[in-house]
Amino acid sequence: MTLQEQYNLAVREVEWEVLPAAVHNGLGVLPWSPLASGFLTGKYARGVQPGPDTRAGGGNPLYQYTSANYANADRTWDAVDAVVQVAEETGASPAQVALSWVADRTGVTTVIIGARDMRQLTDNLGAADLHLDADAAALLDKASDPSPTPYPYGPFGLAQSHRTVNGGAQLD
Repeated sequence: MTLQEQYNLAVREVEWEVLPAAVHNGLGVLPWSPLASGFLTGKYARGVQPGPDTRAGGGNPLYQYTSANYANADRTWDAVDAVVQVAEETGASPAQVALSWVADRTGVTTVIIGARDMRQLTDNLGAADLHLDADAAALLDKASDPSPTPYPYGPFGLAQSHRTVNGGAQLD
């Protein structure tokens, strides 16, 4: 059995409770979007509009919304910078670095990749042979360290904190 969670160098909040609970209960974690919608591949640049042939720059509203969330977060760009640096130092691609990092996390059993063509698939599969050393992993950890956000972990939790029970609702 596995638990599917969004988990990557730009989204690490699952480390606060979800991953420890999964590990404690012997449940594997299967991260989706390990490349943060392509941001961790290095194909997008800070302050540059994504091209129309990319998911971030295309016409799909879901991808536009998701990409805007990544693009507007300094932490995303800090992670991208670190991934590119480690890629240059190791001779691996940025995608391989990001995939290797998440695959090596405690509790992660495998990752869901979203390659759109054979070139991406071949590159992503190369991450299986990449093992980051302690210095590279520490650099990535530091650059992407999640800082606590408002109750209890970001906008969804904040919205949840404003929910009320009205009328004849009864809680058992």
